[in-house]
Amino acid sequence: MGRLGPHGFDQWHRPKALSFRGARRFSRCSRAKDLTALETAKEVAEQTQQFALAEAIDRELVAKWLEGQTNDLDDYETFFRATESSGDLGSRHPMLEDWLAPLESYVHNEHRVRELHAQAEREGVKIYDLKYDRAAEAASSLHHRGFVALAALSPALLRRQRRLSAALLRRAARAQPGGNRGARRYSLGRSTMVPGTLELAQNPQVLEVLKAFWGSGCTVQCTGGDASFPGAQQQDLHADVPVKEVADQLYSYFDPENPERKFMELPAPVVKVYFAMVDMDQEVGPPRFLPGTHELTAKQDVPPFDPPGCVPLICPAGTAIIMDMRVWHGGTANKSSAARPMLSVHYAGPDYSEDVLKDGGSIPFFGTCYWSYHRGSLDQRGLESLPATGRELCKHLVADETVTCVNCNTPNLRPGRSALRSIGAPGGPWLCLNCWAAQKASIMR
Repeated sequence: MGRLGPHGFDQWHRPKALSFRGARRFSRCSRAKDLTALETAKEVAEQTQQFALAEAIDRELVAKWLEGQTNDLDDYETFFRATESSGDLGSRHPMLEDWLAPLESYVHNEHRVRELHAQAEREGVKIYDLKYDRAAEAASSLHHRGFVALAALSPALLRRQRRLSAALLRRAARAQPGGNRGARRYSLGRSTMVPGTLELAQNPQVLEVLKAFWGSGCTVQCTGGDASFPGAQQQDLHADVPVKEVADQLYSYFDPENPERKFMELPAPVVKVYFAMVDMDQEVGPPRFLPGTHELTAKQDVPPFDPPGCVPLICPAGTAIIMDMRVWHGGTANKSSAARPMLSVHYAGPDYSEDVLKDGGSIPFFGTCYWSYHRGSLDQRGLESLPATGRELCKHLVADETVTCVNCNTPNLRPGRSALRSIGAPGGPWLCLNCWAAQKASIMR
């Protein structure tokens, strides 16, 4: 049995905070021994059917997994504060920890899974399971409807990711207590610098469907997520691309054989995959989709009302929702007493090039950063710690160089982590996060 690390059971992420090489080596050895002992104890407990003990040990393993990512989570909070916070902070809701508490544990319930699958079927949504369904069928549904749901996460993986989603949400709520996508509603922005999020990117079921969809491999652009807290109201229907008029100006694309064809009319160059962290029932507020609308977005903007045919995507926790970024969708009201997080991974297809982005992904108001590779979120050591599949998927996320802020001269900044390109300047100068946030605020005034 491998050692539990941020990317799974293959390695252990080493914390950055220790100062002396010997102390770091001792800490790593000590942690590795502790983990090995815990993993052995869990294995014995499972073999002897002491399931309560095995679950308690697993909770300790997940706690240590999260502890190994504390510095990365702190970096994420700083990054979120600069890129996603409006500065209008409000006050931290006193019920926050109660809303997050259910994410701290997970017990698989097969009867509940079948019940939610049946509810989805009645709403016109099939949840594919590659143990019984062909990946090509799921890929065909994605092509024709603009989204597809897929059984994806094991209970053990879901347990880890639920804890991670709580940690991310806790930091997002601390940086922007009222919500950054409306009251009690959150976009987590880009969380790629937290290595545990890349565990989702390597999901074999999702990768099999994407291979059937694109015909070959894909690469990871970034990770992120969305969430709602109790009391969040229904979100407007929207697409995860700029409105038509802006899109026509932002994307540089020309097909000499079909000069009238626009970039937004191409077969999906990128997709976003949501992973449901909780059961998506009518109470918690599932996302809703209007099937087939990915083919309309290049020609018309999303209307300010729900046209007939919207379907709620009811599904159990652990389901992957693969979506064309152009399909019309939106969250529904969270009428429950718990947070409803979905973590996400953005993938680029084999024919996609960032050269199509006139702004280089540097303008935050239009969301083109999600069409860019989050370079610098991973260093070479982090890449090498991934299994072979992960290394190939995440190869465009690496940047090991450091830069200096052109505004305040802060040195030794990491691109994509503690520094960003000046807004509207593709390939332009680097700014520290504070200067970048100040630039963003001045533009928005």
